[in-house]
Amino acid sequence: AKINIVHHLLARVGAGDLQDRGISTFMAEMLEASSILRTATNRSLIIIDELGRGTSTFDGYGLARAISEYIVQNIGCTTVFATHFHELTAMEETEKRVRNCHVTAKKATDESNELAFLYEVRPGPCLESFGIQVAEMANVPKAVVRDAKRKAAELENFDYKRRKDTKSSAFLDSFKALPLKSLSMVDKRNAVMKLLQ
Repeated sequence: AKINIVHHLLARVGAGDLQDRGISTFMAEMLEASSILRTATNRSLIIIDELGRGTSTFDGYGLARAISEYIVQNIGCTTVFATHFHELTAMEETEKRVRNCHVTAKKATDESNELAFLYEVRPGPCLESFGIQVAEMANVPKAVVRDAKRKAAELENFDYKRRKDTKSSAFLDSFKALPLKSLSMVDKRNAVMKLLQ
C-alpha cells in the first residue's frame, strides 16, 4: 500500500498480557487504545484490529463504537478499524468519512466446504461469517460444528439490508443520541446499561 507521510503509526493488533504485573489481555488492549487516543493527531495513521473482544459482547461493542466514533469525530486521521461487530458498519451511514471494506473469501463450488481467503480488499461490509466453516476445516468434531450452526442460527438477528427495521437499529439510534462527550466514564457505562435493559 502507498500512504502519505504520517506523524505516527499507531497500532492495536494482537493479544498479549503481563499477568505477573496484573495486566490482563483486555487491560493491555485498553491501555493500548488509551495510548492511541491520547497520542494520535489528524496526521496519524491508526490500525486497530478486533477491539473489544476480551470482554462481554455489550461492553466490547460499546467500547468499539465509542472509540471508533471518537477517532472519526475528534481526531480525524486515516484509520483501519477491523471489527467483528457487524453493527459498527452502520457508521458509514452517519459519518461521511467512514467507508466499509472487507477482505474476500471464496467458498468451494463442490460439497467439500473448503474456503480460500483471497486477501483482496473490496468495498462494503462483509455480510458473511466463516468462523464455523473454519472450525469445520480444522476438524472440530462434527457434533460440535452441528451444534454451533444451530446456536448461531438462533442468535443471528443482524441483517445489513434491513437493520433499520430491527431492535438493533433502535438500540443504535439511542446509543448515537447519548451525549458521550459530556458524560463521565461511569455515566457512559450507566447510560449504555440502561439502554440494554
